[in-house]
Amino acid sequence: MKVTGIAINANAARLNGDLNYLRSSLDYFSELGFSHIEIAPHGAGVIYNGNLIKHRMNALLNHLADYDFRYTVHGVNPLNLMNQKAGNVEKQAFLSSLEFAAILGSPIMVYHAGRYVPEENLLLPERTKLTPSDLKDMWNLERSLLQEMGEIADQLGVTIGVETARPYLDASPYCYAEFISELVKMVEEVNHPRVGITLDTGHTYLAANHHGYNLLEGIKLMASYVRHIHLHDNFGKPSASYEWKTTEMAAMGRGDMHMPVGWGTVPASDILA
Repeated sequence: MKVTGIAINANAARLNGDLNYLRSSLDYFSELGFSHIEIAPHGAGVIYNGNLIKHRMNALLNHLADYDFRYTVHGVNPLNLMNQKAGNVEKQAFLSSLEFAAILGSPIMVYHAGRYVPEENLLLPERTKLTPSDLKDMWNLERSLLQEMGEIADQLGVTIGVETARPYLDASPYCYAEFISELVKMVEEVNHPRVGITLDTGHTYLAANHHGYNLLEGIKLMASYVRHIHLHDNFGKPSASYEWKTTEMAAMGRGDMHMPVGWGTVPASDILA
């Protein structure tokens, strides 16, 4: 892939729909010299129940008009095209995320790869045991909907980057994108020029360590499909799905730490090479 800019993430959890906080963040990012900002519609508070809220979108655009940044977009985090029980909201939220990206002029919309078990169900005691037939049906659903979304993305001038997934100690494998070979297989089966891969270096490093596959051989396998990169660091030690006290985990070097490159042990230079 050809690198066209370096972005910093306007973190959705910290932003939490507060556009005044967004302005202060953008001022700071401008001082640091970034050309691009990654922004998520759920962070900006512009999508509710799958639908893009026009007056919230207009308010966001009014704030962004004062800056010269270009933008990349991370789609709504819980998006899961494999979710057969959520009805139309998954598809609608995906469409709204694509529309959000197009309005901001973003060339990319990052999508967390479909999960056989969505995060909200990981700890449910009545979690359904999936059969090989269930897994096949969910795979086919993801492939079909990504092909459909790819067509719409093409009309909007946006590329979908299906993101590599982090593992969880208590739940993996819950997502096919924990395995580079499976993510490559999905993108090859979708076979659409507007559907590629977002390589998240931290997620992939954690998954390779957890599942015991060769990280750099996997990177070589996916390289031609990579359209976008999330570059950050950790120590390669996964956490459980219910662990969210990042200050405690950081002290022990565990979890998806999102540290600056060089603070952990992700072989960033080798990955990028």
